Amino acid sequence: MDFFKRSLGINELAKSKSPSLREAKRRSNLLLFQRDIDCFVTLAMTNTKLFRLFTRTTNLVQTTLFVNKWRHSRTFLTVLFLAVLLSPLPVQAKARSAAAKPTSGLTTLVSNGGYALTREDRLLAAHNLDQPLIPASTAKLITALAALDLLGPDYRFRTEIYQDSADNLYLKGYGDPFLVSEEVAAIIEKLRSNGVNRINAIYIDDSAYALEEPLDGLDGSGNPYDVGPAALAVNFNSVNLRLTGKGRVESTEEQTPLLPLMVELGRKLPAGHHQFNVTANPSHPIQLAGQLFRAFQQQADITGNGEIDRRPIPPEARLILVHQSRRNLTELIQNLLEFSNNFIANQIFLALGTEKFGYPATWDKGRRAMTEYLARDPLLAKEIHLEEGSGLSRRNRVTVRAMMRVLELFSGHAGLLPEKQQCLLKSGTMKGIYAYAGFLPCPNGRDRVVIILNQAKNRRDEVLRILWRVYDEAGEGGLE
Repeated sequence: MDFFKRSLGINELAKSKSPSLREAKRRSNLLLFQRDIDCFVTLAMTNTKLFRLFTRTTNLVQTTLFVNKWRHSRTFLTVLFLAVLLSPLPVQAKARSAAAKPTSGLTTLVSNGGYALTREDRLLAAHNLDQPLIPASTAKLITALAALDLLGPDYRFRTEIYQDSADNLYLKGYGDPFLVSEEVAAIIEKLRSNGVNRINAIYIDDSAYALEEPLDGLDGSGNPYDVGPAALAVNFNSVNLRLTGKGRVESTEEQTPLLPLMVELGRKLPAGHHQFNVTANPSHPIQLAGQLFRAFQQQADITGNGEIDRRPIPPEARLILVHQSRRNLTELIQNLLEFSNNFIANQIFLALGTEKFGYPATWDKGRRAMTEYLARDPLLAKEIHLEEGSGLSRRNRVTVRAMMRVLELFSGHAGLLPEKQQCLLKSGTMKGIYAYAGFLPCPNGRDRVVIILNQAKNRRDEVLRILWRVYDEAGEGGLE
């Protein structure tokens, strides 16, 4: 078995003449060996006698691992494992059967959901491939795939800056999801270098968005992830502050100045660190954006003052700057997938609609653009339905088979996914929804795994451990 090859073979790495090669192989096999231990633990939990034997030896094993730096302990744990497998316990036949057919243990873990696993394009394990399921944040993979194909990897969001004869500034947003403090500072510096020496009133023109209804799935909470789309939003429409024991409000971001809105909201909170969105009051996002531009205006020694409000650009105002986001779509998607940012996902989803059908952005245009894109592939057209692009909506549906196809098409961008559970994975989590979709580390880069559970208990990690075991059993494994 692969377990024995790794456990007995790690000691052989000490004989390697190349320290760097020895260390690289040691780390690689250590990770795989740890996963084998996890599988052994899972097996033990299903058998009372085996569990007792395992728990009696666990402390000794852990101590030996650290004291002897993974040398003699490897032989010890292997002998333990062999003893368990070969011992004449009456339950041993069941344990051996579970090892030979690991998928048999999945039936008790998956009460409502499905999974699939491939190795070298061969389907190793599958369950409920065609059942429509709520994908949660794994839906972001579909949004990312469509955006890379329709908008292009180097697509950049823009923000337009206008000024009228009274030196009032107008900011027209087109949905840039990463209009953060650093970007605002760069815009103000560019204006200063272009000869703008006075800014009076600051007006926000958000007419590029005309959304028919709020984002489906929003809880209306102050959590930073619970933010709906906006034509112009700075810092994800969120603030990050600290209230000291003496009642002083401070910005906890070095790049973000302390703003009047932060002081106003922070004084109502208990002492400590707070991060929250400001969208509960419709005027606060406008104030947050205008005040941030004003703060950087003052830092740049540009004179002038005036009100901050929402107002469309008048015909006589002249365009003085088109700011292109310094992050291209590829970089945005990497952030989207790593931090599972719902705001970025839906800004991109709406951009699909405006790219195809023009402004203003609407949910209907985004859905139509996504539907037309999915129609290119009969399987995706039949088995995917997205109400929005982040996975927040419980009306989203996808089958395991369709998600496997999405991964196949996304394989060239697999490096944008974060590393989790020794895989490149996108997770999805809501109450009663637990999902994984991604790639296993392999030479061809195409081995895929999907787990979507729509059930009360979160068993996705246990399912993944068993699928890893199936994967190992299907290949040669071990040391090379």
